[in-house]
Amino acid sequence: MNEFNSDAAALFSAALSGSTPVTVCAVVVTYNRKALLCECLSALMRQTKRLDAIWLIDNSSPDDTAAELMRQGFIDTLPPEAITAPYEIIKKHEESGTVLHYLRMDTNTGGTGGYYEGIRRAYESGFHWIWTMDDDVEPKLHALETLLSYSNMGECIQPSRVYTDGQVFQDNKYIDLSTGKQKSLKGAVFAKHQTFSMKNFVSFEGLLISRNIIKEIGYPDRRFYCWCDDFAYGLMASLYTNIVMVKEGLIIKKIKPGGGKVFLGRKSLRLRDNELYYMVRNQFIIFEYLKKLGTLSSFAYISLFATVLRLAVGTIVYERSPGKLLLLFKGFIDGLLKKYNNINYSP
Repeated sequence: MNEFNSDAAALFSAALSGSTPVTVCAVVVTYNRKALLCECLSALMRQTKRLDAIWLIDNSSPDDTAAELMRQGFIDTLPPEAITAPYEIIKKHEESGTVLHYLRMDTNTGGTGGYYEGIRRAYESGFHWIWTMDDDVEPKLHALETLLSYSNMGECIQPSRVYTDGQVFQDNKYIDLSTGKQKSLKGAVFAKHQTFSMKNFVSFEGLLISRNIIKEIGYPDRRFYCWCDDFAYGLMASLYTNIVMVKEGLIIKKIKPGGGKVFLGRKSLRLRDNELYYMVRNQFIIFEYLKKLGTLSSFAYISLFATVLRLAVGTIVYERSPGKLLLLFKGFIDGLLKKYNNINYSP
């Protein structure tokens, strides 16, 4: 990635000290969720702390996303029907002053590829802070202003998320550096009257990250394609800064995971076939990161294999899906052999 030049470093330092305006660019990745996407964009345009720009990465959605964006006034023209490279449309929204960069990808690069593209472009444009967002979440109107109020405590700031029914998204976990697994913290994450806590991983649903950290850790690892990419990104960021978890539910999450079955004492997620593949395969990429840190335990492989067996039995008992069972073991074998070619995936 490009070197962090001295002019950009000086601007960032000045922004942190308050002597120059702080610039913020949101990065939104979308695929086939045009209605939810427009709700997200509308909330971004109405933030109490104005956004300078939005990079919207459309992963070649087949649901006429561009036409819906044009109908609602987010863009003024449509991309060509057949493209062989990413195609950009720019519109400055006069009411908010935010510049929207709509980038139609020529192929689906997965969530990770979308964040790679958006974060890279926002970073190279020189913004002080980059705010990542999925298309199925909606930030509350004071979300950005609140997150920035914690910028003196760390350069990665993560908001809590709530579902539309008011249920809080459970984030009281951390990554075990010996196995790469998420583990629940004992007791409450937030002490009484405490408005924040610290974490060692992040979610791209609302993450506010400074360009200074991106300079240190680079862009998201495209090998993930989807699933666990933000965990790895946060893990690397935690080596350079505090990751501040804000207690207030600033992000509304519109899509709730399907109800899972309790099997062998654990509740499983109702994952799509290919999500299951990536969940297993990508653990081996996480292991690579932990190896570099010198924290990976050999028990991690045993633990993962035990998890795969448990999921396999659960798949046989509850779902009776030979295809899903095949993808589960394919994910394990491909990860073990470091075969990171992407398979067809529809988020």
